[in-house]
Amino acid sequence: MTFNFTRFPTLKSERVLLRPLTIKDTKAVFDLRSSKEINKFIGTKRIESLDESKDFIKVCHNLYEEKKRVFWLIEFNNEVIGSIVLHQISIHNNYAEIGYKLKPEYQHKGLMSEAFKAVLNFGFNNLNLKTIEAFTHKNNLASITLLKRYDFVFQKDRKCNTYDFNRIFKLVNGSSI
Repeated sequence: MTFNFTRFPTLKSERVLLRPLTIKDTKAVFDLRSSKEINKFIGTKRIESLDESKDFIKVCHNLYEEKKRVFWLIEFNNEVIGSIVLHQISIHNNYAEIGYKLKPEYQHKGLMSEAFKAVLNFGFNNLNLKTIEAFTHKNNLASITLLKRYDFVFQKDRKCNTYDFNRIFKLVNGSSI
């Protein structure tokens, strides 16, 4: 592993900046994680207060320190427009899951694709992951299209234990990125 979790990795693409979240981002995190529209395909409970947002930020920091999560905010033109995360990281098993959210007004502009590619490259090249999986709602066509663009393969024989509506996609080795 070339990454040791001592300094948070800030990533850049042509148009977006992926950066760590801080307590100053409480409102931005609240906006992303409380929105009914942004979270319509996600089964986890939406945040309902700024205090819950602060708690979420603390959890992300703690899981980063435990080498189990890297959670980035996505900035475009100095505005937080979404988030992307590698979580359930297992250095021992060279595995992580990827998750992502984007404000509706920034969707279908290629911004998430840029962030996604940067995170996949980080996962495979810096964390030495062998497998990255994504759990996405069966009706989230934009997410499924993004996953297929990066050669994730639908795991038709696997079922999500948490949400029946989720479908599992897997990318092994990352050789095509």
